[in-house]
Amino acid sequence: MPAPRPSQSAEAARAAAAQAEFNEKKWVWVPDDKDGYLAGWVVKEEDDMGEVVMAAGGEIRKLPLYALSKMNPPKFDRVDDIADLTFLNEASVVHNLRLRYGSGSIYTYSGLFLVAVNPYQPLPLYSDAIVHQYRGKRRDENPPHIFAIAERAWVNMGEERENQSILITGESGAGKTESTKKVIQYLAAIATDAHAPATPSHSQSPSLAGSASFNAVVPTVGLPRSSSFRKHSKATSMSASGSGFSLTAKGRLGLLERQILQANPILEAFGNAQTQRNNNSSRFGKFIRISFSPDGSIAGANIDWYLLEKSRVVVRSEAERSFHVFYQLMEGGGSLKGSTCICRVMDLLTHKQTPCCWTVTSRTMNT
Repeated sequence: MPAPRPSQSAEAARAAAAQAEFNEKKWVWVPDDKDGYLAGWVVKEEDDMGEVVMAAGGEIRKLPLYALSKMNPPKFDRVDDIADLTFLNEASVVHNLRLRYGSGSIYTYSGLFLVAVNPYQPLPLYSDAIVHQYRGKRRDENPPHIFAIAERAWVNMGEERENQSILITGESGAGKTESTKKVIQYLAAIATDAHAPATPSHSQSPSLAGSASFNAVVPTVGLPRSSSFRKHSKATSMSASGSGFSLTAKGRLGLLERQILQANPILEAFGNAQTQRNNNSSRFGKFIRISFSPDGSIAGANIDWYLLEKSRVVVRSEAERSFHVFYQLMEGGGSLKGSTCICRVMDLLTHKQTPCCWTVTSRTMNT
């Protein structure tokens, strides 16, 4: 049997005890080469130096005071928005992200932005039920999620009649490609939902912006504020509990929505490759524009790509691969492999003198 959950009074007592213990000492974060930051408390300060007792093991370290970071009270542990922290420093941000990640929460807000920590495993966070959970809700009504960002852009587009931009940026392996897919999945689902709820009156706020290597999703046509649109939304929302929700997102998608979603595998085949840090690393940038008609349905889309790493075809680092399409053609075999001379090309590229034997498993390409 699962362990019973502690009562609210027990949780409150535990929180009060943790807060009392925290108040007794001057807690700080100490930089550590192995773990990043470790907890400790200051017992002595002299000039610009301080003696810190480490919470784990009781070791005493002498460090300059400028290297120490103030720690937030326990009540801020696992906070949904980093901007709510009393002491906003790198150590506190990392600690909060670590706690949330350990409890299965990969998304955390940071003011207007959303921080996503790659779980490197499938999570049940993107089903039809989750789409409906975020549809028509304000950001603070649900836990942090990329669907909330897409919903906010959708609502702002309808209320402000202005184009919206979603900027997705991060280092290799951070999850930019997958996050872009989830945004498109959500927009396609709500645009084709015949029983979508009425557009809520969310507070207006600026869209995300910045400059970096990124994948962007940009609705290019704002929805009008006409009464016909609002009447249509209201009428359809009244039947939200009907048979419409029994359909899956795949069943509701029209041809145009499916084409947008199905463009990703083609782009990934010709533009993604396995690197030392990421089995499906995008070796190019892409800019996606999605246009919406006045009734809220998707009217069209186009994808601009740029900065393709063409040199990867002939030169790449050790333990890395060329683009997926070469290995997929090898796996496909048949007349196509012979007519394209792909086996000879791959042998030359990999300096192999033996016949090719390629195995394709999901996104991991092995020889």
